[in-house]
Amino acid sequence: MKNVKKSVLFICLFVVANLFAQSVEQVEFEVMDKEIPAEELTYEYLLAHKVFLREKPSVRSKKVTLLNIGTKMVLWEKSLYSKEIDGIKSHWYRVTTGDQTGWVWGGMIAQKSFGSIADNQVKFVYGYESSTTNEAGITEVKYQLRAFKNGQQLDKMVLDSLSAIPAHIENHGSLGLFNVEDVITVDLADVDTGYQVGKSYLFWNNGRFKKVASLIDYADSNYLKTEHFVFPSDMQGVKSTVLLKTTITKNIKSLDDALAQNNVEFITTPYIWNGSKLIKKQENHEVEDNAVVSIDF
Repeated sequence: MKNVKKSVLFICLFVVANLFAQSVEQVEFEVMDKEIPAEELTYEYLLAHKVFLREKPSVRSKKVTLLNIGTKMVLWEKSLYSKEIDGIKSHWYRVTTGDQTGWVWGGMIAQKSFGSIADNQVKFVYGYESSTTNEAGITEVKYQLRAFKNGQQLDKMVLDSLSAIPAHIENHGSLGLFNVEDVITVDLADVDTGYQVGKSYLFWNNGRFKKVASLIDYADSNYLKTEHFVFPSDMQGVKSTVLLKTTITKNIKSLDDALAQNNVEFITTPYIWNGSKLIKKQENHEVEDNAVVSIDF
């Protein structure tokens, strides 16, 4: 009962609106005070590959050097005015990297950086890709996730917002899957309310990203569907299997009545990962080639 109530109320209780107090197209970073001791400095990392460090905050300014993806930087100062490129607004930042100093536009700096759990030499950087307005007047924001090793880009994936804002990205390791090095999840929040509405799953293996699925909760006045994956390393996990757990609740105005009337349905669907997509398993545990998960991107 307790877990069902938590599932039903999940959308209403998980509020991340504070993350979206400013426009999603605006990229901002905290700059360091020159009095901060070296051991307390915060570092940022370059999101793009082959970016020029410039003498002044302008694309017309003299080039100092060429920076590779993942370059480690300390941000000391930001420009007075912001610049918009591909629908993304950000200030320029005066940075130091090694023994060189110059300016980098903030849209080229990662908003999130983390490493592969399988290979400590592989790193990931994440941030905005672009923001455009379509003919219907709807803003379409794209995000980018890049992998690199020793200053060389390995792969890049561009993610659509899927009518929701990526609120948090996290690497979970292999989660017990033998043919996956890292399982990366992106929490998705509703554009208008900021409530979490689902999660996207990405796999990293053999130097490539794979889009696996986006599980988006659905709710109206009388119906709620929530879904999540259970991986082999989870408490209820099954070896070499990804379980899709679906909860469907009708008459959600009264959860107790819904339970009493058997209006809550729990469905578990097993899948295996064949290296490129999730394949539905038959009851005899053989693979059904044409039964592909319907929640792909």
